[in-house]
Amino acid sequence: MVTEEVVPAKDSAVRPRPERRSRAARKPVRRALVVTHRWMSIVLGLVLVVICTSGAVLVYEPELARASHSQLFASTPSDHPVSFSAAVAAVRAADPDFDPMYLSYKDGVYFVDSADEGAGTWTVDSGTGKVNGHGDIDGAVLGFLVNLHDCGLTCEGYPGYIDWLAQPAPPATWGWFTADMTWGAVILGLTGLLLVILAISGVVIWFPGLRKWRNGFRVRIGKGRFARDTDLHNVIGIVAAIPLLIWGLTGMNFEIPGVGKVWYAATGGVAPADDVYDMPSSGAEGPEISLDEAIAAAQAYYPGSQATWVGLPTDGDYYSVDLVVGGPDLWSANATYHANREIGIDAHDLTLIKEFAGAPPTVSNTIIDEWAKPTLHYGVSVNGWWRALWFVFGLAPLALLITGLSTWQIRMRTARRRRRVARDRAQSASVAPA
Repeated sequence: MVTEEVVPAKDSAVRPRPERRSRAARKPVRRALVVTHRWMSIVLGLVLVVICTSGAVLVYEPELARASHSQLFASTPSDHPVSFSAAVAAVRAADPDFDPMYLSYKDGVYFVDSADEGAGTWTVDSGTGKVNGHGDIDGAVLGFLVNLHDCGLTCEGYPGYIDWLAQPAPPATWGWFTADMTWGAVILGLTGLLLVILAISGVVIWFPGLRKWRNGFRVRIGKGRFARDTDLHNVIGIVAAIPLLIWGLTGMNFEIPGVGKVWYAATGGVAPADDVYDMPSSGAEGPEISLDEAIAAAQAYYPGSQATWVGLPTDGDYYSVDLVVGGPDLWSANATYHANREIGIDAHDLTLIKEFAGAPPTVSNTIIDEWAKPTLHYGVSVNGWWRALWFVFGLAPLALLITGLSTWQIRMRTARRRRRVARDRAQSASVAPA
């Protein structure tokens, strides 16, 4: 008869228990996201913070430009403001060597620029027709921030210009990019992609589950720096996730044309033609039509509209005229520009008109063609009080970097302490008597 061996109860208490797999081991995808999120932030986070923080400051670019060049923005209310051509004549009288090429009309002031980089801007009071003065509105610190955030330091004539960043980059030969894509544009495009990846991965990592979702919004004060900064990092990240995702996508769209093509295809939009802003020369001969005639033709094309920006013809080809045509004025808070339509007018034939930017054909086009830049990215569709939201969320990457580095430092310090303890124990065991 075979008897069954009975294991004493006391032995069962000391038998090794199977190790429970860690939460990270049970969720390899989440663990991969954590590692990706952490190391991308550590390696590339500083570039992202520089771009986003400069953008946060530029949220108030209109107010900063007016404050730093107040004399250039002086205007006199008048029921009969002077015309574009009168503003050009006033500038030419003040500086015969200045070659006007672009004119903008905003808040009773004409802003007259040249095609020459670094030539500065002349302004004219439309109420009196007198020149306010000449200055570099996009110079100094503000100009550097514009060059950094908008151009990746590739805008020649702006402070901080770096020549090699303005050189064509290898991605220019790829289908998703433009033939003249620069290294600066590559950096900005990749920064947008990084922001998208971090925003999405951050949301997935943060999600505590449906039953514990409230825990994701708590901040443990008095539980130590690690607990506090971990909670702050999570809360800031989830609250700012949607704005950061939008800025990442719109920033990519500005630099990578393929992003827009994917948007149009996915949302039923109509991709504009590659030559949408080009107007072939008619070859017509004869005297060039005047600036006032071109503006009159543009306003006749859009009855009841107001011309707000004009690009003078180069080599006698065509005028570019931007207008405000009913609807929302999405650039209303910009310091020097506002418009929502753009057309080209042949410089020799007023009957030849091409619509560069007309009414968007779909909701998809409205979002990406009209709202993406002024509203979703820059925030100039609203006043300075509302733009405080853009400013605060723009500083979120800086806050995330600070809290993330704080928790990472504590993790590294704890890991070093554990390794030191383990090493000391191993040494103690090696010298212990047999």
